[in-house]
Parts: sequence; C-alpha cells; structure tokens
Amino acid sequence: MTHTPAASATEAVAPVVLRMTRLIAPRKLPEVTPEHRLIGDLGFHSLVLAELGYNLEDLYGLRSLTPEEAMKLERVGDVIGFVGAEVAAGRAQLPADDEVELLLARYDIGDSPV
Repeated sequence: MTHTPAASATEAVAPVVLRMTRLIAPRKLPEVTPEHRLIGDLGFHSLVLAELGYNLEDLYGLRSLTPEEAMKLERVGDVIGFVGAEVAAGRAQLPADDEVELLLARYDIGDSPV
C-alpha cells in the first residue's frame, strides 16, 4: 500500500482525534471508533461540538469551519479525514507530542488508551 501525504497525515491525526473525542464525549464508551456518530452514538450537542472544534483548531492550527462544513462532519472518521486533509494540504500542522499531552492533561486523562 502506497502512503500518500493525506494517508500519512490521517494516520498521525487519528489517535489524537479518537482520544480527544472519547475524552469529551458526553456518552462515555469504552472505545471510540471512526464509525461512531458524534451526535447519535456519543451524545454530542452544540456546546461539546464547539469544544471539540476549538481544541482541534488550537492544536492543529486549523481554520474555523463554516456551518455548512461542520454539518458534514457526522462521524468521528469525518473529523479525522477533515483534519488529516488539512494537514496534508499544508493548511494545518501536526502538533508536537508534548502539545498533545498538555492539552489532554487538562482533561486529566494522561495516557489513557484510545
């Protein structure tokens, strides 16, 4: 399998998005997968969606999404794909490991499994 820049970026982004999503999801599941729906499966509502968005914007240097773009992000995998595509296109950057851990430590999860 050939690794394209988008595939490599998505592979780097996925564990962080999965951990962060699991951490802030109102409905606590033992595991969060790319197939989980943010609103239906994980219990996200507007405030929690905004929290996830702001954290990812800060961490990756993402631009703010339009409401239309945000509405298309239904599943965790959609978020992973979006962030990975932005990184691959040079419109966002991968954070250093210590930046990720510092952000997640605010939620007191440390090295919790995905």
